[in-house]
Amino acid sequence: MRVLVTGGTGFIGGAVVRELAGRGHAVRVLCRPTSVAERAAQAGAEVVRGELTDAAAVRAALSGCDAVMHVAGRVLVRPGVESELRIANVDAVEVVLSAALAAGISRAVFTSSTAVLGGARTPAVLDERSAGNAESLGIAYFTSKLEGERHALALAGRGLPLVVLRPSFVLGPGDVHGSSAATVVALARRHIPGYVEGGASFCDVRDVARAHVEALERGRAGEIYTLGGHNLTTTEMVTRVCELSGAQVPRKLPFSAAMAIAAAEEITAGLQKRQPSITRDLVRASALYTFASSDKARAELAYAIRPFDEMVIDTLRWAIANGKLRADTEALKALG
Repeated sequence: MRVLVTGGTGFIGGAVVRELAGRGHAVRVLCRPTSVAERAAQAGAEVVRGELTDAAAVRAALSGCDAVMHVAGRVLVRPGVESELRIANVDAVEVVLSAALAAGISRAVFTSSTAVLGGARTPAVLDERSAGNAESLGIAYFTSKLEGERHALALAGRGLPLVVLRPSFVLGPGDVHGSSAATVVALARRHIPGYVEGGASFCDVRDVARAHVEALERGRAGEIYTLGGHNLTTTEMVTRVCELSGAQVPRKLPFSAAMAIAAAEEITAGLQKRQPSITRDLVRASALYTFASSDKARAELAYAIRPFDEMVIDTLRWAIANGKLRADTEALKALG
C-alpha cells in the first residue's frame, strides 16, 4: 500500500520508512522545508515538503495514499517550551489525523509514548490498562504527549481506523538528531558526570519500527500497544553502557543535590542566553520508574525485544561510524 509517513527524517520515523520500503510498501514522507531528507530518499521514499500544522499541505500529501503513520513529535524537557511542544505533539496530531479521517484513509498508526503514563518514584510495571499520572507530574513533555494521544483517540471514536503505539526509551542506530539514544553516546563520551536513580524500559528502534509496520498490516483498530523492552534501573543501564564502552561509571547523586545543580544551571544558562545542559524537569523525569509490559504487542504484533547489549553496541558502532563518537577506549576500538 502507499503510506504517508510524518517524522520520516527522524530516529523512529527513519527506521519506519526503511522497514516499510523493505516490505514493499510505497512510502511518501512529509517533512518540513528545512529538514534533511537524504536518508529517506535513499530508502526509496518520495519526499514532499510542508508543515504538519498546514492542513492544505497535509491534505495534498495524503492524496493517493492508503494509510498514514504519524510518527513525528518533539522531546524537550526544559523550561519555556510549552508552546513548541503543543504545536508538535498536539496541534500536528489534530491536523494530520483529522485530514486522514476526512480523506477516508484505510489505516492510521500514531506514535505516542510511555510518557503518557507518567511514572513513579518506586518501581512498578505499567501496561495499556494502567491509569498513569502524567498530568499530576507537571512535566510539559509528558502532558503534551498525553493530550496528543487523547486527540488521536477522539478521532478514532469518530471513525478513524487508528492504532496507537507507545514506545518506551528507544536505543539503537540512526539517532540523527540526538534524542534518546544520545544518552548512550554521552555516557561513552564521559559527558554525564552524575545521575539520579530511576528506571526505564529500554527498546531498540529496529524492533519498534517492525512493530509499526505490523500495526499497519494487522493491528486492531482502536487499540493501544506498549512497545517496551528491558526494565532496568538507571544504575543497571549506566553501569552496563560504561562497561561496553570502556567509560568510567558516573556518580549517583541524591535527588535533592541533582535538583539544586539543575536549578543553578537553569539560572546560569538564562544569564548566558543558552540552553541549560540539565533542568529540574529532566531530573524529575529521570528519577521516575517507567517500567513497561509489552505482552499485548508480543501477542498481537509479534513484537520482539533484542538483547540489551546488542542495542547498546549497535548504538555505539553507529555513532563511531557517523563521527559522533571517537573510539578512544579499548572497548570502543574493539567494536570497529
